[in-house]
Amino acid sequence: MPDFSDPSTRFHPLRSDEDAPIETLMAARVRAALTWGQLQGRLAHLPPEVAHQFCAALARLLLVEALAGSGFSGANSWFSAWFAGLEPVPDATAHVAAPASLIADTLLAELSLSAWAPLADTATQIRAAAHFHRGEGTHAQHHPQHHPQQDQREDAPAVAVAEAARLAEPPADDRTDDPGDEPGDDWPLAALDRLHRAAAASPHFAPTERSYQLLPLPAGPVSFEQTRTATPLWALDLLAGPLIARSAPATRPLPLPGAVRAEALRPELWPRERAILTAEAAGKTAQRLSDQLDAAHASVRDMQEAMTVLRSTSRAPLLYRLLAGFGPLRPLQIEKALGVSKNGVRDLVTALVKAGLAERAAHGHHTIIRALPRAHRAAPAAEGESRSVETSTDATFAAFDAAMADIDRLLARTGTASE
Repeated sequence: MPDFSDPSTRFHPLRSDEDAPIETLMAARVRAALTWGQLQGRLAHLPPEVAHQFCAALARLLLVEALAGSGFSGANSWFSAWFAGLEPVPDATAHVAAPASLIADTLLAELSLSAWAPLADTATQIRAAAHFHRGEGTHAQHHPQHHPQQDQREDAPAVAVAEAARLAEPPADDRTDDPGDEPGDDWPLAALDRLHRAAAASPHFAPTERSYQLLPLPAGPVSFEQTRTATPLWALDLLAGPLIARSAPATRPLPLPGAVRAEALRPELWPRERAILTAEAAGKTAQRLSDQLDAAHASVRDMQEAMTVLRSTSRAPLLYRLLAGFGPLRPLQIEKALGVSKNGVRDLVTALVKAGLAERAAHGHHTIIRALPRAHRAAPAAEGESRSVETSTDATFAAFDAAMADIDRLLARTGTASE
């Protein structure tokens, strides 16, 4: 009987001469199914406020990982400034799959069509607030180093989503000869295994072969490995959740960032090895989304405690959840996301700043509004208490010194009169 509580021994496809044991596969699936079931149970009973912030954080996570996986390194560090139109994408190379703006806009457009209303509504708000640089591809055509393949990259995100949708279609014959699927298996993520097998056979998503270039050097020709163009695995992550939901109607059709990984698509994998990697990735993705749920619950609870004096019709909590989940926004972006006037944005931001939930910050010559985590809100209060204690102590000593000085003067006058 396998021990389901301990991590299984990892199998490397280049070190194993035979497939992984069935016990190892079942242990990996049990761990993943437990985490997945807990996540779906929590999502089934989610307050609307928590769902809104959770969806905002999920949209950001999916966008950042899609950009990073498409050849834009360090996306998490520059994403907010780029999304606000304050900075261009840094260090873009010729090996990116498509312009960053097209990837982001395609993702947000697909999310806005989600069958889960909270995600669709939140994605619509975020897409309306998008202010990123949209001219990477257009300007590149006039750039001296414009590559002829750039025109083809303009359609790459839409093509990736279409190809992922084609692979996600249920096969005409649902039977399979893959040893990874055992007879009578109750594995709830079987659709994810089928998606991996289809993607591994697809030239659009399968890892590309290594290419080399010979450079003539004085000591002789030297072979250099060429950088591979990133495959758009984010399109598979986008459709993984809706694909699973087809066979489980109670499942929320969420995108699953990180559920499809390149290592699980390698052609040299044994069937059960691929299934193990698929289960492990699904479990880690479910755990990451559960952590986001924890953060959303805590953030909404803190916000409600700090804003009890607001009117029930105020949009300030809505703005805070958007800032806390997705990230900093400019006032112009807030106008478009919430559909309020400039004066309305000013009032909302003032209410959040007064409650200690947000702050105005400067980025160049522009103002951005960002949410303040609880730890950052507690620090100024603690410093204020420290300063008040120090001031009170100093005032006490000053009063004591003044009283002693009065006594000394009184005694001095008394002594003089006696003489």
